[in-house]
This record gives sequence, structure tokens and C-alpha cells, in this order.
Amino acid sequence: MPDLGPAPPCTHIAHLTDVHFGATNPDVVKSLIAEIRELAPDLVVISGDLTMGARRWEFRAARRFMEQLGAPVLAVPGNHDITPYRLVERFLIPYARWREEIFPETEPQWQDSRVAVLGLNTARRMGPHLDWSRGRVTGFRLKRLVARLQAVPAGLTRIVVAHHPLLPPEGEVLKQIAGNATRALKAFAANDVRLVLAGHLHRSYSRLSAPSGPAPLILQGGSATSIRLRGEPNAYNRVAVFADGAIKITGRIWNGSGWTDAAG
Repeated sequence: MPDLGPAPPCTHIAHLTDVHFGATNPDVVKSLIAEIRELAPDLVVISGDLTMGARRWEFRAARRFMEQLGAPVLAVPGNHDITPYRLVERFLIPYARWREEIFPETEPQWQDSRVAVLGLNTARRMGPHLDWSRGRVTGFRLKRLVARLQAVPAGLTRIVVAHHPLLPPEGEVLKQIAGNATRALKAFAANDVRLVLAGHLHRSYSRLSAPSGPAPLILQGGSATSIRLRGEPNAYNRVAVFADGAIKITGRIWNGSGWTDAAG
């Protein structure tokens, strides 16, 4: 058999979401830490809802989890990461605990020689409807993200991380889609975003954001560690980005005793 040489260099990303410390399965948490440490990814992405109720002890539990993964972590807030109990804090300083316990930023950025990963905060302290869990890509945040995308060096594969989904599963209509999603997806396509990592629904699926032309792939993750499941097992995504820009995605699911590749 001919020597094909070394495999193409790639960046490995573990995409977790909706870990919900405060309502986790401890067996899943322990096994996932071991799984991620064995994978040794270049980056772990957590696309929001690190906590159940933005309590300080929940943030600290999430921080301890992140510190045990053995890899850099990029995380953005979800709607559960803004307190629902302390309304003065919610309206005036909604991310105070996040900044103190997790990261100083709510829209962090990470890059290597192949990939640029940019966070986008879609959580809201309130909205013009009763369901404040619904997210939105505000005009200000989108404009700021576009400027950051345009500053990314040429040749890097651009990935955006948000909590709220920008597209529903194929053939479905969902109210939980982030407000201003259509405008955001157009801006992503115009700025060569290849992949969007998100959560919120506790459902795993992927979908191209347009049938043709430059269109990012939307990759949703199921809940990685929460007991709040919605008909699907705990899950996370492995993402490999190769030097030529090719992207390989492998879903991993919890089968009750360990992690295995998802069917299909």
C-alpha cells in the first residue's frame, strides 16, 4: 500500500451546549470530561446555558467543569445565564456574574492558523413578549460582529457561536428562532462565515442556511449534560476543520454508559 503521508492538518473543536449546571446528570458530566480529555481538542466551544438559574454556585460548578476539560474554552451566554430571580440585577447588570465567574467577555474570540471562532451574544434581559427566553441578534451586536469578521486574516475558516438557533429543523416552524436571524445569516454569508454553532432547543440537527451560494452551515447541539432532555439523549458535536477549509462533523451521543457516534 503506498505511503499517503501524514493526514491533513486540522483544528479539532468539541461543540457543547446547554450544559445547565444546577440540573446535570453527574455520570454524564464525569464521562464527558474523560471523553473530551481523551479527544484533546484544540478548542471546546460551549454555546450557552452554562447554568439553570444563573446562581453563583452554578456558574462556579460550570467553571470547575471547564477547567477539567484540558483545552481552551470559548463560551457565550444563553438565556438561562441571566438571573430570573434578581430583577434589578437582570435589568441593570445582567452579565455581572458571568463576567466574574466565567469570562470578562460575553462575545469572546479564538483563532489559530486555520480557524477563527467568534462569539455572538443572542441572550436578552427582556423582550416585547412574555417569553423572555427568546433571543435576538441586535443590530448593534451584528454590526460589531461584522467588523470583527472583516478583521479576521484572509484564509481562515470563520465560525460563529451563538446560543439561539437561526434556523429551525428542515420542514419545521419554531418561535424560538432568534429575532433578526434572516439579516444575520445574510451578513454571515457576505462575510464568508462557514459554520454557526448553536443550541437552546436541546436538539441535534444541521441545515444549510441557503440552498445555493455562500451559506453557512447551521449546526445545533443537543444538551451535553442536562437532565432536561427533549426526546433526545445527551449529545455533543466533534468538528474538524482542515487546512483546505473542509469541515467534518461527528455527532456523539450518550447511550447510558458511554459516548458513541450518532447514527448517520
